[in-house]
Amino acid sequence: MLKPYKRISKKELKEDKFVTFTLKARDYVEANAKKITWGVVVVVVAIFAIYHLAKSKQQANIEANALLGKATFAMSQGRESDAESQLKQVVENYKGVPSAGQGCFLLAKYYWQKDDFINAKIYFRQYLNDYSDDDLLTSGAYAGYADCLLKEGNAEAAAQNYEKAARVDKNLPQVPSYLYSAAKTYMESNNFEKAKELATEIIENYENNEYTGRAEILLNMIQFQV
Repeated sequence: MLKPYKRISKKELKEDKFVTFTLKARDYVEANAKKITWGVVVVVVAIFAIYHLAKSKQQANIEANALLGKATFAMSQGRESDAESQLKQVVENYKGVPSAGQGCFLLAKYYWQKDDFINAKIYFRQYLNDYSDDDLLTSGAYAGYADCLLKEGNAEAAAQNYEKAARVDKNLPQVPSYLYSAAKTYMESNNFEKAKELATEIIENYENNEYTGRAEILLNMIQFQV
């Protein structure tokens, strides 16, 4: 004799699906236990490595910052040889940390002030390639690099880098100076159109600035050249 049909409730249906899912999940875990275990190990190792790397970088920056302080103090006392040596240690031994970037810029500026444009160019370029995380230093590095290129007689490339220095942050107070240097150097490399463009930009955007008058004189000189 057939048993009477019993309607399955929604609750029972859900419970049945849950049981089915649980059984399948259990089977999957049992079949892949080794893979899952190694997956967990990999995740834990990765988290530990990231944490260790962050701590190591933090410690490196503390050490680099301390050495950077010694270098700047030595420079203020006129012990240039000590300062140069310490800045080189910061740059070479602590690559990638913020203090190393500052050290790289200061080392470039040190050589620039000594008229050693070969070494200044190397470290200005290194700062621009590896750091450039501080707008003020980045802008100064472009300008310093441009000075070095100009000393080599590469006026066109120098002008381009002066202009890059002016474009890093339009709010920096050095912008009119960099624009003027770019305009003047473009004119010296016979790129009169670009020189005129930048001189006009100074006149229009920087009223009552010391470089406004210079830009006006430069613009008049360009008109005689064209």
